[in-house]
Amino acid sequence: QPINPCLTPPNNICVEQAIYDTVVSLPPLTGGYDITYQRCCRNNTIMNLVNPQDVGATYTCRIPDPSLAVNNSSPRFNNYPPIFLCANSPFNFDHSAYDPDGDLLVYEFANPWDGATSLYPMPQPPAAPGYTPVPFMPPYNTNYPMSSAPAMAVNANTGLMTGTPN
Repeated sequence: QPINPCLTPPNNICVEQAIYDTVVSLPPLTGGYDITYQRCCRNNTIMNLVNPQDVGATYTCRIPDPSLAVNNSSPRFNNYPPIFLCANSPFNFDHSAYDPDGDLLVYEFANPWDGATSLYPMPQPPAAPGYTPVPFMPPYNTNYPMSSAPAMAVNANTGLMTGTPN
C-alpha cells in the first residue's frame, strides 16, 4: 500500500523543547499555588482566532492546597502528540495518560487562555488567575478547534483523539 506523502514530515520542520529544572521549597499555603507563564502573540496565518496577532497565550498549573495533595501524583502522558496533522487524512491518536496513584482520568478539550498583549508581551509577574479564553473565529470554538469532518473529538474515557482535518 502506498505511503501518504503527507505522513513523511518535511526536513524543515523544527520543534524546540525547553526544560526548566529547579528545586523550590514552598511553605504550605491554604488554597495552593498557581504557576503561570504568559507570552504574546500568535502569527497572523492562524485562521481559527479573531486577530491572532493580538492573541497571547497563558499556560498555568495548580499546586493544590496541602490538604488535597496528600499521597497524590501528577498524570503522565503515554505518547507525545504529532507535530502536524494531514488534511483529509483520518487522525487517530492515543492521548491517554498514566496516573501513578491510580486516580480516574477524564479527557476533554480544554479552553485555551489568552495571555500577554503586544504592549506587554512578557509580563513579569504574569497576570493572576481569572484568564480570558482566546477569541475563536466562528464557527470555531473549544470543542470545534479546526475545520474537520468528522469533527475532531476526544473520548472522555480513553483519551483517543479522532477526526479528519480538512
